[in-house]
Amino acid sequence: MVQIREAKLEDAQALQPLLDQLGYAQSIDFISQKIKAFMHDPHQYIFVAQIEHEVVGFLSLSIIAQIAVEGDFARVAYLCVDEKFRGQKVGQVLLDSAEEIARQRGCDRMELHSSDHRKQAHQFYLAQGYEDAPKYFRKFLD
Repeated sequence: MVQIREAKLEDAQALQPLLDQLGYAQSIDFISQKIKAFMHDPHQYIFVAQIEHEVVGFLSLSIIAQIAVEGDFARVAYLCVDEKFRGQKVGQVLLDSAEEIARQRGCDRMELHSSDHRKQAHQFYLAQGYEDAPKYFRKFLD
């Protein structure tokens, strides 16, 4: 059975191979610093999925306030399920948990960005009720 909880500092080691599967190789120290920053920001969450004490996935969530409309929105920045556990509804449980927090925080929608090459992820998100909203702009800052 999949259990969801907020990440703790000691999860950095378990998150490292998951980030690596996404293509983001980072040190345990770097990941620990990021977890610590999330823990001190009430608008940021990192959820981990566990099966029998093993971390098998994670999701990071940001709550973003809106000035022009009543409802805020939530953005999923990263979602990864260990390759060995894909197809077992771990991602669905992570998203469901994030959506529940977003509702509790007054959000009226969820957003996420998924790179063009992640075709399997796109199919997963569509199956979870997300719509393809293709306009996305970015600028890297020096």
